Amino acid sequence: MTSSSDMKMSGSAVIVTFLLFVLLIGGGLVGCPYYKVWERKMAGQAELQYQQGARQALIAQAAAEDEASIKRAEAATRRVRGWADAAKRGCQDVGLTNDRECINQLLRDAATYSIAKEGHEGVIVSVGTPVSVAVQPQTGGRQE
Repeated sequence: MTSSSDMKMSGSAVIVTFLLFVLLIGGGLVGCPYYKVWERKMAGQAELQYQQGARQALIAQAAAEDEASIKRAEAATRRVRGWADAAKRGCQDVGLTNDRECINQLLRDAATYSIAKEGHEGVIVSVGTPVSVAVQPQTGGRQE
């Protein structure tokens, strides 16, 4: 048979269990909004870090493209200077030293050959140092 003290123990255990259950549910109801705010904050920070990384990649790519365009321009300048030197030497070899028409013709030929070699069609606009060339890419060929 159960004694009254066992009943009191059993009643107290039920009350304590009920209070713990109420505290657990109440804590969950109060803590859930805070968790959602924290979760959104973490997602926002992750997105920010992703965007910063993407921005840095774009900056690095732009810097590389800038450096490459400078190198291409330097190479074109060296190429034109080489054409001018070769034209002067070519005219000297045929006995036409300092003949401007001979030098201009050889520069036109060199520029035309270079344009054709690179897969472009173009027209020489003016000849001098440097040679100025109007270039139009071919529609079916390789384009830069």
